[in-house]
This record gives sequence, structure tokens and C-alpha cells, in this order.
Amino acid sequence: MPGQKISLKSLLALIVVLIVLIGLFGYLNARGEKLAEGTIILKAGKQVIGEITIEDVEKLPAVNKKVVINSTSGLSKHKFTGTPLAEVFNHFDPQIVKQYERVITRGVDNYVSGVNMEEVLEKNNVLLVYADNGEPLKSKTGTSGTMRIIILNDLYGQRFTNYLVEIELE
Repeated sequence: MPGQKISLKSLLALIVVLIVLIGLFGYLNARGEKLAEGTIILKAGKQVIGEITIEDVEKLPAVNKKVVINSTSGLSKHKFTGTPLAEVFNHFDPQIVKQYERVITRGVDNYVSGVNMEEVLEKNNVLLVYADNGEPLKSKTGTSGTMRIIILNDLYGQRFTNYLVEIELE
């Protein structure tokens, strides 16, 4: 009610409850996995197929693509360097693109996106990139050495996954 005061004791109790809830959700969100930028875990369901580092990806066939991203903050121009995601899958097993229909990507910030395998198989459409304008991509903490997924047929970048740490196949 207007004019009614909250006691200091009630306010402190509310703050403690909020801190406990934030800690609990943070713990649950971590999922018990160590996800580090610069390394991508490849999974099929809950089974880990393998890991690939940024150094491994840099050894795969590279492509350079100029991209203009139209987002709520306006237009941004990029010259990305990376490799087609299909090449990454071939690095593990060429049969992956035939065995699975969908690719789910997860960033270190827990952003999740998806792409169909048909899109992955389109020439230079879904790229795993590691550099922009010749410079390594910046990690969530501002250091260099992260990767991201870009989808050239996605004009607004809604399905791009920054700070990529996990790919799950379905």
C-alpha cells in the first residue's frame, strides 16, 4: 500500500533469498560441464564424439566471406575467416552429415541455436569462423581465441552463435 514502509529486516531477508536463488540457478545452468572457449565439444545426444580446438580448425580448408549483418544496433560489416561446418564434421567422420538431420549450437553464454543439416551441406553457407577482418575473434571475457557459427543465408544473424563451445547432433 502507498505510504507503507518495508522494514530493514524484511528487505535483508528478501536480498538473501534472491542471492540464494541466483546461486542456485547459476549452479543448475552450469550443467557440470567445463565449457571453455577455443575448444568445441561435439556430441550426438549425450555421447561426446570428440573435441576440436581453434588450432585444429585453422588447419582445415579456410574461406573468407564478407558479411553485412543487419541487427537492432544497425549494419555491421565483417570479413570472416573460417571453415565450412561440413569440413569440421568430415574431420571427425564423413558419415555425420548423412546420419544426423539437425545441428544444435551452444555458446559459453548458453545461447542455443539450430540449423538443419541441409543448410550445413549448402556450399559455404554455415561457417565456423575464428577471425574477423584478419583478427582473432574476441571471447566473452575480451581475450582472443573463440569461434562462432555464422549462417550466410540468415540475413539478420538471429541464429549466429557467438563464443561457441558445443555442437550437438540430432
